[in-house]
Amino acid sequence: MRIQKVAPSLIKKALSLTFGLSIFYLLVLVTTACETDPSLQNPFGDCGPVAKADAIDISVFFSPYENDSYSIESDTVYVDDFAFNFQLIPELQSSSNKGIFPGQAYALSCAELYDFQNISNITVILKKEFNGLPIGTDVSFLLELNDGTTLDKVRDFSKSPTYYMTKLNVSPENFSQLETQTFLFLRDGTQIIVDTTSPYIRTN
Repeated sequence: MRIQKVAPSLIKKALSLTFGLSIFYLLVLVTTACETDPSLQNPFGDCGPVAKADAIDISVFFSPYENDSYSIESDTVYVDDFAFNFQLIPELQSSSNKGIFPGQAYALSCAELYDFQNISNITVILKKEFNGLPIGTDVSFLLELNDGTTLDKVRDFSKSPTYYMTKLNVSPENFSQLETQTFLFLRDGTQIIVDTTSPYIRTN
């Protein structure tokens, strides 16, 4: 068998050509997307469509997050560090697709948002007295999101993150605990309930 050697210069030219064609192809894809879809003209500022989904579960946990874990009921935390968090578990509807196809470019800073079709509202009910409020009280009005909205006012889940962090908008009694049931009410009349007890909340 006769082996024919290929000159190094030819190998370099072939690699350069392959690399050049790859870059050209990527530029064509990005340019085409930006020209054909006005919503993608700024790949560093637009987040693309929001996928339709159903919430199939909810989990509740408490800040602060320390030593690779969230706070539990036996912990004691300062009120300024305390947060009541919950996370919605989405299931994409069959007509939705969150994938990014060739030619699509979305901002890297975009949060994962969903259009939850089946959520009615979320409430938090006391299982134990808290700050003078009796058992059975809906304390969603005490839980405030980053934008100042209280949880009891949240009704629109069409552009919803899965993760919510809320802070108490009152000063609780020293070393009190928030023992609650969180209700995720769904539009079909069903509900998902999560029982939790917060860490002890220290105010001084």
